[in-house]
Amino acid sequence: MYLVYVDESGKPSKKHGSRLFVQAAFILLDREWQSVDNAVNSLKMKWFPNLPPVEVEIHAYEVIQQKGIYKRLGRTNSLNLLENVFELISQINCTLIASVIHKHRLHTIKTRDEIELWSHRLLFERVCKFLEKENTKRTKANQPPEYGILLIDSVNTKYDNAVRRKYNGFFKDGTLYQTNQYLIEDPLFVNSQYRNMSQLVDVVAHLVNRHTNLPQNKTQWNDVDRVIDKGFQVISHRFDRGGSRRLVGCGIKHFPA
Repeated sequence: MYLVYVDESGKPSKKHGSRLFVQAAFILLDREWQSVDNAVNSLKMKWFPNLPPVEVEIHAYEVIQQKGIYKRLGRTNSLNLLENVFELISQINCTLIASVIHKHRLHTIKTRDEIELWSHRLLFERVCKFLEKENTKRTKANQPPEYGILLIDSVNTKYDNAVRRKYNGFFKDGTLYQTNQYLIEDPLFVNSQYRNMSQLVDVVAHLVNRHTNLPQNKTQWNDVDRVIDKGFQVISHRFDRGGSRRLVGCGIKHFPA
């Protein structure tokens, strides 16, 4: 079974100041779950030896801004912790996928609901394509298929139900370009405080958002920008790839392109 953890970064409304709305997926097989969970807990205990791991939620924005428990670490150590998280993700046998909506480029798509729909649709399509690709390999090797289940970071009941309706439509009718063969049930909405993999996908979504927004002139970068760029290079091999090992359009889909 593939566990597909999903989280977002930014706001879908055009009224919000952010230029981007990002959805990301962190995919791993269930048999890998325990070792990854142990590794994340070990990382938490390294930085917060006096706290139970469940009380340490790795949330990229809070780490960078030194909010909550990260205030005691200070800026340098907080960024070092974030680099440790990137290094951990790079070592995990996982696959990453992201959809990036460039809100300022949208003209006919205007409402928050439409932007959310496109974001989820593009992510869903690429998760389905990944599962198809992996199961084609398994079929050729005379192995049974591996199905997948979505675990989405919960926001609130109203928002979760709206997202569930979108995905239920994808499950039933497919998208504009993709039908679903291997995702089962309906999405599960989970509290990221108790899900280490939900925390890792939060970091991935935030990283993709900030990396896409980096100033082209590197002389304008600050210490966070440099950590973000380095982190992207560290985990880039974990993003899904298309033909000729192409990342853009497969592991990371920009819309409009």
